[in-house]
Amino acid sequence: MTKEQYFDMCEQLGTEPVDENIPIELADFPIEVQEAFNIYRVLRDEWEFVAGSYLGKNLNSIFQVFDAYNIPKIDQAFYYNLINMIDSVRVEEIRKQTKKPAN
Repeated sequence: MTKEQYFDMCEQLGTEPVDENIPIELADFPIEVQEAFNIYRVLRDEWEFVAGSYLGKNLNSIFQVFDAYNIPKIDQAFYYNLINMIDSVRVEEIRKQTKKPAN
């Protein structure tokens, strides 16, 4: 649900928006986080095809991508760590979604 949809829903229901329930959008984050997500999107996904497990992003070319996005050398470690955090969360979420229930 987008912010706009949430506000429309509140208006239709005649309720006041609750700050904790307002959906967060990419534009709400600092520019560095937005850039990290943009860089994350261009990186290649790695899958273990036999078991169908998502392994995360392939970071082999990350520093070339940083150069393409004109990320200053002094900031690249920060972006690398941020992208690793994003990837860790995504890997965990995909594993939860694809986990097969025990019979």
